[in-house]
Amino acid sequence: VIIAGTDRIAIDAAGLSILKELGSNKAIMGKKIFEQEQISRAVELGLGVSRPEDIEIVTDDEAGRLYSEKLKTILLEG
Repeated sequence: VIIAGTDRIAIDAAGLSILKELGSNKAIMGKKIFEQEQISRAVELGLGVSRPEDIEIVTDDEAGRLYSEKLKTILLEG
């Protein structure tokens, strides 16, 4: 998976959604993505998107589209 973009928060949040999808440590799994300290502080500073609904995941094939739907669900659920 390659994550690229111009929004620092969106990139970090997408990365966290991948870690959650794979099953990560307690610190990541135990909090919603936008409640994570780094993400919430970046939102306070206005460094990018402020909510998961504002993140757009673009892919170029069917497999990528299906995976992006899974990640978008994780982003929205936290």
